[in-house]
Amino acid sequence: MTGSRVKGQRSKVKLVTRRSLFVTIFIPLVFLVSPAYAQDPGKLVLTLDQCIKKAVEVSPEIGESRYDEEVYKSKKMQADSAGYPQIEIFALTGPSPKAKKEQISPTVNTSVGTTINGIFGSADATLIQPIYTFGKISSYREAAESGIKAARAGVGKKTSDIILRTKEIYYGLILARDMRNLVLEVKDELVESIKKAEKQIEVGSPWADEANLFKLRAFLGEVERNLNETEKGIATAKDALAVSMGLPRGTDFDIADTSLTPEGRVPEELQSYTRNAVELRSEFIQLKEGLNARNALVNAEKSNFYPHLFLGLKASVAGATNRDKVDNPYLYDFFNHSYGAAFMGLKWSIDFGITEGRVKEAQAEYYKLAEKKKFADEAIPFQVRKIYLDMEEAKKNIVETEKAYRNARKWLVVAVANFDLGIGDAKDIADAAVAYARMKADNLRSIYNHRMSFANILSATGMDIKEIKK
Repeated sequence: MTGSRVKGQRSKVKLVTRRSLFVTIFIPLVFLVSPAYAQDPGKLVLTLDQCIKKAVEVSPEIGESRYDEEVYKSKKMQADSAGYPQIEIFALTGPSPKAKKEQISPTVNTSVGTTINGIFGSADATLIQPIYTFGKISSYREAAESGIKAARAGVGKKTSDIILRTKEIYYGLILARDMRNLVLEVKDELVESIKKAEKQIEVGSPWADEANLFKLRAFLGEVERNLNETEKGIATAKDALAVSMGLPRGTDFDIADTSLTPEGRVPEELQSYTRNAVELRSEFIQLKEGLNARNALVNAEKSNFYPHLFLGLKASVAGATNRDKVDNPYLYDFFNHSYGAAFMGLKWSIDFGITEGRVKEAQAEYYKLAEKKKFADEAIPFQVRKIYLDMEEAKKNIVETEKAYRNARKWLVVAVANFDLGIGDAKDIADAAVAYARMKADNLRSIYNHRMSFANILSATGMDIKEIKK
């Protein structure tokens, strides 16, 4: 009788071991493969590069930054045009009082009445050509050119932000789905153990324990709560990705990647990343060109201490229907005349401190930006070093957490087998499931961190923009 019972237990152990092996290998495989078969052929499936391209194309932030560049292009146009002649034309028309030559020749008649019975027309034209402005025009032109470059770098900065944000959402969506698969895997184990516990109680098995059943059901409730959280995370990440790409509401789309994997590219040396940050990063370009622009504006304000020289030409013509023209250089008739003159002029504003105050204000803006560049010279290389260390840490954590979750998985298989044999407790299954879920989740987060660290270092060095231009 004892031998028969031992033999039966051995058969049950083999059956449990096979079933656990089936759960260990087959269920994760189903979760990895099934999304590929579940895809609708008509659904829009996008890779990470495609998502980034769409997000960059429709981003209003990048569009706004491009208009900043247009503003500085307009300022440069104004500065360039300041060196050309400036022409002003002023025209008038209106009623004209009557006037005849006889009223002033041979003697001036002082008792002529005013009779308005005609109309007049006049036009004045003035041309001013700057000759020398002590660098004012050239300084404004230099400031505008640097402003264009700084604004263009601002477009690059916004583009880099969009790239990084899209990667974060894309990888976050994959992470959420992997977390859901993990929770479903643990849930399947619990549901199977609950069914066995219920059957043991139903058949009156000697190792049946109703308390174990309650423990398993309680833990299943916690698993269901986590499952709801992952489902919400998936929906939120997918909506955020759709919004960032400007997809119409309700667009049926999916991403191409089905599971998180570590970054496959081999990172460069830290010194190479630091050098690229100084040469390529948009913030450095903005600061450099911003300083050039501020310095040019200081010089432009200083030019106001000196006179501005110019050449000019003025012409005026007027005629009336009821007035005779008098050709006498000593007599001027507003309603009927014509003359022209060329001249050289000097304009010099003496304002007793206003110009000096503007120069000091421009210098203060320059020094303020210079201090910001000093900070960036230290902060950005430090940021690159920190991201590089985060990437190295994540890489090591992937290896260690993989070892941990594989052992935790074996622990869970043994706990389930012992429970089936009646020599284990439901708490053992719960403890093993918690450990497995935590270690596996840590592994997934380490992979996510490795991906994001690589994305962050590309963003911090300006290399991400070079990649999308290829």
